Amino acid sequence: MVTSRRVVAVLSAACCAAAIAASPAAARRAIRIEPAGEITKVVEAFTITAFGGEVSIICGLTLRGRLAPQIQKAAARRLPEGRMGQITEGTAEGCRTNFGGEARVIILNNQERPINLRYEAFLGILPGITGIRFTKLNFELKVDEPVILGNCLYRGNPRLLLSFPPVEDGRGRRFNDETFVAPSLVPVIEGGPECAPEVTLSGRGRVMPPQFAVLLD
Repeated sequence: MVTSRRVVAVLSAACCAAAIAASPAAARRAIRIEPAGEITKVVEAFTITAFGGEVSIICGLTLRGRLAPQIQKAAARRLPEGRMGQITEGTAEGCRTNFGGEARVIILNNQERPINLRYEAFLGILPGITGIRFTKLNFELKVDEPVILGNCLYRGNPRLLLSFPPVEDGRGRRFNDETFVAPSLVPVIEGGPECAPEVTLSGRGRVMPPQFAVLLD
């Protein structure tokens, strides 16, 4: 009889713990990004690689947009596209090929057709958050390289990582490396037969103003 009471007590405690874990309070856990809002992303040596490295185009890339101040983790993947943030302007400058030729790269997204950011996951061991993975949805770029590629239009969903290095005492300088999680393949959607069927995008840079993340219970 005593044993039965103990079993019932253990099961009751387990049920209560499960109910708490599934409660709305647990579901409200979120990531706050500060200062969020309007951002400028500067990528040094933004690289477009075709034909397994036979052709590379290196540019300076500047993207402007916004970050949402808060990510509700439980609902992030179900929210409308762009709720986590958007990129509304992009400029590639000083583009050169790996064999010394000139090239032109145009980012086609704009205010009317923004690049929506989709939250994927956070990195780090709670409560510390060291980075957030995003996907850029429907990123479009036009490549004009007259020697090998010709004029090609590419669209894809490249991945990126916004990282949050530790900040001493919560103050001082904050520098954020922002990198593509890995080189991302983007397929061609329009162009002549000389266009590579897909190109690889890679780059490394920073987001300004610097951002940091706080976990909210």
